[in-house]
Amino acid sequence: MLKVKARASSLSPPFYGFFHKVMVCLILLLILPISSFSLQASNQNIQDHELKAVYLFRFAFLTSWGNFAPTNKQFNFCSEASLDVSYTLEALINKKPAQAVFIPYSSVNDIKQHHCHIIYSNSNNPLKIQQFKTAQPHAILVGDGKPFISSGGMIAFIKVNNRIKPLISLENLAPTELSLRSQLLSVSEIASTKEKQ
Repeated sequence: MLKVKARASSLSPPFYGFFHKVMVCLILLLILPISSFSLQASNQNIQDHELKAVYLFRFAFLTSWGNFAPTNKQFNFCSEASLDVSYTLEALINKKPAQAVFIPYSSVNDIKQHHCHIIYSNSNNPLKIQQFKTAQPHAILVGDGKPFISSGGMIAFIKVNNRIKPLISLENLAPTELSLRSQLLSVSEIASTKEKQ
């Protein structure tokens, strides 16, 4: 009888040690998804303007410019001043001075003296968008949301499944005589007629 009790008590610590490890693992498995979700959510808030800036930069290289390609191989990115997207885009362009030039603006008049290839604006005002088209007829106008497309913009950033994605209006792009490459079209949404109205 004593021998049996001795064996039982000698088996108990390893059993409890194993049980303790299993509980710790279960708790970690429950905590990690919550912490990673909160990190992902906070990163998403930080990364929206960064992702837009990267897209803006790539748009120039995913466009067939034809006769409107820059002779010096430097694309001019005209972006509305004092926006997070603009600051991020400027920092990105500063790392690649041979490929691009950053031109901040406060009004349409600021960019009339420049040749812009990509114009980023956070305005959905149809009059302002038309002024851009008149001043820079062979530039790609990029903005935010479906109202930007409805107002005459060419590419708008929208949220799809909580991710930034380009929405492209081929109809609004047509007068520029530019065409977008399949690599860009394949990762974008194409605006329907309803979205243009």
